[in-house]
Amino acid sequence: MLQAVLILFIVMWVVLYYQVRDVFSPWSITLLLWSAVIAGYLYTDHGLYAVTDQFSKAIVCWCVPFCIVCYLTYRLVPSSESPEWGVNYPMFKGLSLLALLVTPYALYRAVQFASQSSNDLMFAIREQAVDSDTGFSLGPVAYIVNLIFALLITSADEREHFNKWILAFCMFLNILFFFLTLSKTFLLTGILSTLYLMYVHQRIKLRTIVIWGLVLGIGGLLFTQVRASADSNSGMAYTFQEILVMYTLSPIVAFCLENPCSSPIWGYETFRPVYHILEGLGLSHVPTFDGKLMFVSVPIPTNVYTMMEPFFNDFGYEGLAAFAAIEAVFVGWVYKKGSTGHTIARGVYAYMVALLAMQYFNDNIILGASNILQLYLCLLLLHYRFVWKPQSNALFT
Repeated sequence: MLQAVLILFIVMWVVLYYQVRDVFSPWSITLLLWSAVIAGYLYTDHGLYAVTDQFSKAIVCWCVPFCIVCYLTYRLVPSSESPEWGVNYPMFKGLSLLALLVTPYALYRAVQFASQSSNDLMFAIREQAVDSDTGFSLGPVAYIVNLIFALLITSADEREHFNKWILAFCMFLNILFFFLTLSKTFLLTGILSTLYLMYVHQRIKLRTIVIWGLVLGIGGLLFTQVRASADSNSGMAYTFQEILVMYTLSPIVAFCLENPCSSPIWGYETFRPVYHILEGLGLSHVPTFDGKLMFVSVPIPTNVYTMMEPFFNDFGYEGLAAFAAIEAVFVGWVYKKGSTGHTIARGVYAYMVALLAMQYFNDNIILGASNILQLYLCLLLLHYRFVWKPQSNALFT
């Protein structure tokens, strides 16, 4: 059945690419990504357990509605009539200075606490970044991540006044924050968003993105191997091949161990933020999901189950199709506005290109809606000029 799914996705990609010849359209990214993952599983010697029909049915329930609804949304939504927004340079300089002051100090404090709590500096920094009860908590500093993304996207999206040194400075902030959390996802999101915008403005070619993608992928896997080998608590070391399989193919096998509609309460994982807010207000006393997924052996240990996991556990196959369609409407709308000239929408979609490229890990569009909203607001601050007279620019018009 998995081979039939692969053929279906390839045929869909060819048909849709003939309609819209953009390799970075949301349906193109999705179909290419999953075709590559499925082909990798079918035609390489990975040593993983067999994938059941559960994954095949689920991925069809997700990808087919997502791609069709996304394409229809793109066709039906009118093109943007908004003129290009210029950068608010005083605001850009002020927020850049804020990020430059806060990030190094937070990194210093994180390293200081990590060096006191453990002999393994890399493990301690990563542990305290993902566990607020361990060592130095980022607290409000964590919210600056979307400001750094907004600065990077804005500098890469400049048309008339593009400055490679400003872009390099913003990339430096991105790398600095990476060392604060040791999150490869954070680093890759910034770099992929930048590469996409450089491609849109014809400063680089597609082959450059492919080369950078391979370099970043291999570099990220080597970094993970070093970090895992240095982890004195695990007592385990992985070869490069095992790390490669763990991060690219194991999620689809792990997904087969999930059970549809198995969550203890309605929307347990999907609506986690809502339950946390209600709990904070004293309006709910049901158990809330802490976002941590258990490790399973496939036989390589993994705690990544693809972007379908929360919707499948909460609502089953029907929920997958429904949330795929909902996500597709939003992504297709932003893509249409951004690709037809709306500055803010183009910046938001650049961010989502990275999220779509990493969807085989988890979903960061519906479940990461808060981050997208924060990025949107930061981009507005960096472009909107606050004056007393009414402005003609409408948001996403």
